[in-house]
Amino acid sequence: MMIQKKRITLLCSSFPPETGAAPTRMYHLAKMLLQHQHEVTVICAMPNYPTGKIFPAYKRRLLVKENFEGINIIRTWLIPTHSSSKMIRAISLLSYTVSLFLLAKKQLLNSQPDLVLVSSPPFVTGFLGLRIAHRCKAKVVLNVSDLWPQSAYDLGFIKEGPFYSFLQKQEQKMYQLADAFSTQSVTIQKHIQELGNSQPSFVYRNLQPDFVQAKQARPSGKRKIVYAGLLGIAQGVLGIIQSIDFAALGTELHIYGQGFELALIKEWTALHPDRGVYYSGALSSEEIPNMLVNYHAMLIPLSASIEGAVPSKIFNAIANGLPILFSGEGEAAEIVQRNQIGFVNKPLDYEQLKENISRLITLSHEEYETMRSDCHLCSETVFNKELQDKNFLEFLSSI
Repeated sequence: MMIQKKRITLLCSSFPPETGAAPTRMYHLAKMLLQHQHEVTVICAMPNYPTGKIFPAYKRRLLVKENFEGINIIRTWLIPTHSSSKMIRAISLLSYTVSLFLLAKKQLLNSQPDLVLVSSPPFVTGFLGLRIAHRCKAKVVLNVSDLWPQSAYDLGFIKEGPFYSFLQKQEQKMYQLADAFSTQSVTIQKHIQELGNSQPSFVYRNLQPDFVQAKQARPSGKRKIVYAGLLGIAQGVLGIIQSIDFAALGTELHIYGQGFELALIKEWTALHPDRGVYYSGALSSEEIPNMLVNYHAMLIPLSASIEGAVPSKIFNAIANGLPILFSGEGEAAEIVQRNQIGFVNKPLDYEQLKENISRLITLSHEEYETMRSDCHLCSETVFNKELQDKNFLEFLSSI
């Protein structure tokens, strides 16, 4: 199919130099569109994640326009926060919503896009972004990376009641505004369809190409485990290191990343130097593949069963040839088990996680290398980034 070149705008809350799954996904999507000769603009908030502070180069500015690797970027003001307070976080979200309406609306209209991809969550900005995008008379694709308010309910942030019911109704209204959907999982895709939405949809996962380093031999000696990502409540890394003595199991856990639990993790590891847990700092996405060659498995935990959640780290592990220790349920667990690329336990089931760690580190060399080979096979077939990108471009062209 001939791909028609378009002016495409991505409307999202975060983008590099921020780190994490969401900005990385948007960056790779923008670069892929640019490589296929589309004109790409990104409208996002001032970089502040995960520190909760505006990055130095962007402080005290309402609007910043810049070109980042050929991508036109428009960044708008917000009140950042790193607080766990629901009220403070709501104020931060509201500030970006106001900024989106007062500052980004004009920028989006001026860019005259043919196609707008709006990201949700954040739910409120997704809803507003859809309404603004329709003012451009452009086709609008809603990119749904998490079900909301369902994910907030699963994490215990919202309880059933009138407010939750109200949010569910708003969610349905938001879906009705989209011309098409891209989702991060099959579960999310089915959820949207079950609510009566028949618009075209595409499961666009945060895949990565096979890295050259992925097939390098792992270090000899004891098998070491790595966690690289956000250190937040949803991941629950602090609870894991408090509950499991990695040294006693004959292994080590090396932690890379930033987030809400970072200070507590650093404090705990300093007080328990004999437990085989080490905090090793934060790395850019470019540095991660070279770091991962030092490890034998990747820990990917969720602290609760979150409907539709398939952590991007699963595809990072696959692309880097690393077997997975996954704490979670649902579609993500099925991916790990069906493809025989690791071991699974339910969220917060530390005893089963301990058993899985023991199973991993006692695999024979042949069994371990077979599991690594299955990771490579996944990356080349069912989770092939090049093939997914080709199909997604055709999907966008058909809208």
